[in-house]
Amino acid sequence: MPYELLATYLKLPVFALVASRLGGLLMFQPVLGALAIPTRLRAMLILGLAAMITPFVALPANAPDTPLELLLAMTTEVLLGGIIGLAGVIAFLGLQWGGLLVAMESGLAFGRVVNPTTEEDETVVGIFYLQMAVVLFLVVGGHRALVAACLDTFEAIPLLSDRCGSAFGADLLLQALVLSGHVAFRVAAPALIALFLVNLAMGFISRTMPQLNILAVGFSLKSMIAFLVMAVSLPSATGAFVDATQMIYGWLNELIGV
Repeated sequence: MPYELLATYLKLPVFALVASRLGGLLMFQPVLGALAIPTRLRAMLILGLAAMITPFVALPANAPDTPLELLLAMTTEVLLGGIIGLAGVIAFLGLQWGGLLVAMESGLAFGRVVNPTTEEDETVVGIFYLQMAVVLFLVVGGHRALVAACLDTFEAIPLLSDRCGSAFGADLLLQALVLSGHVAFRVAAPALIALFLVNLAMGFISRTMPQLNILAVGFSLKSMIAFLVMAVSLPSATGAFVDATQMIYGWLNELIGV
């Protein structure tokens, strides 16, 4: 019995490091990291996963000896998990930015509500695309792929390894940000082109019929056309999000060597 207690005591630093990496992942994870998920549930999930993984993770040779060194090591592991989580979130930002562009061009940006997942004031169109992305993410199994990628890092990147540095996070996040811009353009392009043609047509009408209140008519017309184009281009938007998610996870697996 004392030997078992000693073995458990020696595993506590490893448990803390494993939990730190998983905590960094779930902090920015698109679904479980939302503020609508209770903090206790996330903490229980992190501790449960860490308890299952710790017996299979070896104690690093440069294990911290003091509480301060352990705290610094835990901070490093949190950053590594946070990079993986942020990479998954960026695909969601692409859809949200695309919805924001459509809302600003169509005049729907005036209607703003509080997003329950982030508790921020956002446009209705952006929240719609964000909620749709969450559903797609769960349907295609993105949450499982994200957690699996983080678990694979314990084998590819051991605890306290110097293999993962600032270049790892910079390259991954930069590529993901560029990809999110492409997603936003693919989502918003159909509506922006249609609304540009509407503005051009209303400009000709205002010149030929000055007595017509073009502002009152145009506001409703642009909103209706924006909703119509969004409905027609919805399959393209979902395809852009799924493609971006697959590319980000491909880059992540390539960078960590899995």
